[in-house]
Amino acid sequence: MSQLNIALAIMGGVAVCIALLSALIKRSPVSEPALAVLVGLAVGPYGLSWLDLARWGETFSILEQAARLTLAIGLMGVALRLQRAALKAILKPVMLLLIFVMLGMWLVSSLLAGWLLGLSLWAALLLGAVVTPTDPVVASSIVTGKFAKQHLPLRLRDTLSAESGANDGLAYAFVMLPILMLSHSPDQAWSRWLIESVLIGIGGAALMGAIVGFAAAKLLAFAERKKLVASSSLLGYTVAFSLLTLGLAKLLQTDGVLAVFAAGLAFNLFSEKHEEQEEENIQEAVAKLFTLPMFVIFGIALPLHEWVALGWPLVALALLILLLRRPPVVMVMASTWRHSLNSRDSLYLGWFGPLGIAAIYYAALAHSHLHDPLYWHAASALIFASIMIHGVSAAPLSRLYSRHPGAAPRGSAHLDE
Repeated sequence: MSQLNIALAIMGGVAVCIALLSALIKRSPVSEPALAVLVGLAVGPYGLSWLDLARWGETFSILEQAARLTLAIGLMGVALRLQRAALKAILKPVMLLLIFVMLGMWLVSSLLAGWLLGLSLWAALLLGAVVTPTDPVVASSIVTGKFAKQHLPLRLRDTLSAESGANDGLAYAFVMLPILMLSHSPDQAWSRWLIESVLIGIGGAALMGAIVGFAAAKLLAFAERKKLVASSSLLGYTVAFSLLTLGLAKLLQTDGVLAVFAAGLAFNLFSEKHEEQEEENIQEAVAKLFTLPMFVIFGIALPLHEWVALGWPLVALALLILLLRRPPVVMVMASTWRHSLNSRDSLYLGWFGPLGIAAIYYAALAHSHLHDPLYWHAASALIFASIMIHGVSAAPLSRLYSRHPGAAPRGSAHLDE
């Protein structure tokens, strides 16, 4: 009971303090997720020893389910934040990011993991898949708020948001293929992957999410017309139907992460337009109440002793993942979306592909299937490095971008804010 009360006090205190100082933090070199992780590290087993996940239950089960729930809430917020006017203009770069850049990030990360950690082919592909998706929660700390609106155009903010929202769910197929290959015969693994992971997991999730989102939008509109609802606030409604979607997806054996994002996107497209200020308030509430505690939990769970045991190859992997996993791939593809994003947009987009809760979820998922702690030990170091370095660089690079934004591309000039 004392662990629960301590956790509630610390996580609530972190959310309150960050909410009170949010404007100052946005301008500072330290991001909100980074602060929450450092608090978790300070109160965890390697700090004050106030909290220890091992005393709560099975550590990896806690990480997997907490990350899954946090992703669902965060992805709903991302889907609602996307501007309808921007979706058509940024569709091409988002699709290219989800297909070619995502594949490139997976292969580069896997090659680096196999080389530096001496992993087998499928083990390297699994670790590479875990760190492939860009995180919508960490990305939201970069592209939301007054500071982001002052320094970054809408086309860039929504491109990063849409990509990070969609690729979290799509990464499920990338992660499950090596998991199945490591735990089944090749023939059985391929058939299960195609049917269970791709067809049912990804295809079923997208379809189910779209249906739920469409139905939720129409039901809300009907209830408002009939004056059945007392308040028009979306906060409680969208959180509730994101949890509904997550639960249904699990029961139907589909990917809940992708289903929630598809539901939120369908709801956004088919619902009656609400005031932007209300949507902004929803995002702030979601970020403070639901996502920051997950970063505190991550900080508590960091395996520092295991990092030391892995030594310099892990340090080299973290640095090379940040430098080579995404920027070169994005710049190779930059010419294909020049009508939607200019070269400076591509540079910014190439650097900011942060790791976060999605990678935590997939690392815990890999452990639940294979029971090999190496994936968590390595992935957690890469996630920590990304949160810290991307967080430190966000404000100065956003200011630098705003001083030299370049000309707005023809296809998205109307989004130049």
